[in-house]
Amino acid sequence: MRVVFLTSRLPFPPEGGDRFRVFHQIRTASEAGHEVHLVTLARERPDPDAIAPLERLLASITVVPQPPLVSAIRAAQALAGPMPLQTAYYRSKRMQEQVSLTLRRARPHVVVTHLFRMAPYALASMRHYNARWILDLTDVISAGIARSLPFRRGPDRWLYQEECLRIQRYEAGISPRFDECWVISDAERRELELLAPEAEIRVVPNGLAPDSCLDGNAPDAARLLFLGFHQVFHNRDAVRFLVQEILPRVRARVPGATLDLVGQGAETLGPWARGPGVNVLGRVPRLEPYFARATVFVAPHRFAAGVQNKVVHALANGVPVVATSVVLQGLEPIPQDVMRTGETADEIAAEVVDVIRHRGRAAWMAERGREWALATFTWRTSLEALEGRAPEHDAAAHEALISTAV
Repeated sequence: MRVVFLTSRLPFPPEGGDRFRVFHQIRTASEAGHEVHLVTLARERPDPDAIAPLERLLASITVVPQPPLVSAIRAAQALAGPMPLQTAYYRSKRMQEQVSLTLRRARPHVVVTHLFRMAPYALASMRHYNARWILDLTDVISAGIARSLPFRRGPDRWLYQEECLRIQRYEAGISPRFDECWVISDAERRELELLAPEAEIRVVPNGLAPDSCLDGNAPDAARLLFLGFHQVFHNRDAVRFLVQEILPRVRARVPGATLDLVGQGAETLGPWARGPGVNVLGRVPRLEPYFARATVFVAPHRFAAGVQNKVVHALANGVPVVATSVVLQGLEPIPQDVMRTGETADEIAAEVVDVIRHRGRAAWMAERGREWALATFTWRTSLEALEGRAPEHDAAAHEALISTAV
């Protein structure tokens, strides 16, 4: 097939949820023999050498510069109307021209539009091409913002409340106009069904990066690990909760416990993210050494959207996970015995301490988590969806894995 991807961010390097998802969808499609084209916005033109691994997968790539100041002005101007500010931020006449040019040249069988903010480019061209038009929402963004509102304050809360309503109306309006809408989890599917019951919805989870899983672990005695992009609100809130409320309770019972904060943007965390036992490591070349040494991965998100990829990777690398029910919800259906959950600081700290003190039980749980993650999160599902095929995985085997813990 000839496939065109429309994205708001250059999907390389494959870091962060959106770039990770698009890069591996492109990689999987290209490796399956499909002809893949990419039209993307970027803050600046990338160095060709830096994106060579992406270019090798593509029949063509068009990068449209997106000056941040111009985009910010467009978003501010949109306050007077009903359009979501995100959509206005990513508006570009030049992008529309390049999308039209690529579609004329490629004559695609499939067009994948990534995130609602790129929908205007697809909608403007849809009637001219007999293709399958896919809107990969990934998450229902309005629902994720709504969950964050109780944790926002002042003007920030007002702005996001207004944006939430705009996005909600927009998601409801555009979703039925595409042939398919993809979301990342069953929980997101239920959210979209409430907004757009006429939309054709398909759950398309992420897979795991090739060669990213350990063969074995050598965990330290009491090393907690948090991984994420630290410049997004839900991760910053989780770090604050972890450092200020959970870790002191853990260290009161296990004095030698430490916490590694790994991931891009960690250097932007304030003094509140520093303290006894906290190691702010930031971006690292490879994650596997940190998974290997981690005693427990902690994901204390009080709000979030979709699937937390970092949790999936921790499970796949055989690290015991303690998380909130918000994180668990994004992974359902999931066996009951592959991770621990808690809501309050006391509950989460108690589960973390139990993992540290009962290594045999924790190792068994980690092995169950590894088996489940490796069986569940595969890019084959994405390829099946792109090709319009019904899922080929053994549903009976998957259900058996789920039911063994029930």
